Amino acid sequence: MSRSHRGFPLTLVVSLLIAPSATAQMVDCVVEVNYEAVPTAQKDLLRNFQTDVSYYVNNYNWGEGNPEEKVSCTINIFFKSAAADNRYVAQIFVGSARPIYNVQENTAVIRVMDELWEFTYIQDRPLEHNLYTFNSLTSLLDFYMLIILGYDYDTYERLGGTPYFQMASEIASKGRSVGDEGWQLTTSTYSRVRLVDELLSPAGDALRAASWEYHFNGLDSLSIDSEAGYRNMLGALESIGNLRKKVDPLNLMIRSFFETKYMELASLFDNYPDRSVYHTLSRIDPAHTKTYEQYRTGSR
Repeated sequence: MSRSHRGFPLTLVVSLLIAPSATAQMVDCVVEVNYEAVPTAQKDLLRNFQTDVSYYVNNYNWGEGNPEEKVSCTINIFFKSAAADNRYVAQIFVGSARPIYNVQENTAVIRVMDELWEFTYIQDRPLEHNLYTFNSLTSLLDFYMLIILGYDYDTYERLGGTPYFQMASEIASKGRSVGDEGWQLTTSTYSRVRLVDELLSPAGDALRAASWEYHFNGLDSLSIDSEAGYRNMLGALESIGNLRKKVDPLNLMIRSFFETKYMELASLFDNYPDRSVYHTLSRIDPAHTKTYEQYRTGSR
């Protein structure tokens, strides 16, 4: 039922990120780049950018796992401006999905839009992996690949993504220390540092455990025992709803979970015999009440 993800010591993970391994977690990441905001005179300096980023993330052993079971993800980069010194400002969207057991469907695991990324890119200079030195371009790619892998592991094993989130936290600390604006802890709607801090907090443990219950004992069980699968999913959602009452209303993890899952939730319960389940979903996730009501009443 699961990807070949199991617990392992952090020291092993670090070694895997430094050197190739016989068993290495690879990714299948689609990289798309929008250059519309870049002045025509500077677009030529970015002619290899998409290829370089794609190679960087797809041809690297990110951790322990089955090399044949690649983690599916997407990176969309939107350039906002360019300076004469090879300095760029961009937005980046990252998303990932994983297969649902025994059906020909995937489930979205994480979707994040990061609106402030400043970095230096020099044409024909190879992008190199180095966890020990902060780089405005590659460190952010490393950060999000580790976040993606951590989220993926969490859906197969309770808190299985912890080593990856810990390494992402180290990168975030380096970013803060060098003063890069996008790595500072802010009160805005999104912050890389706040996201990883939440992931490694006690409340984060609770939400991540509920996410595992939702995916592994819920979604993956539907084709085997649909009654148990729905029951486990609802139990996981109730746990998240109870947690929501205790944490900061701006909690990124909870907001991200429902932004990623609300359409899936609405669709999954469309054939559920008890239509009051949509009232439950609206109570737990009030931001998407309109969608749940449309499915409940069949007015979508």
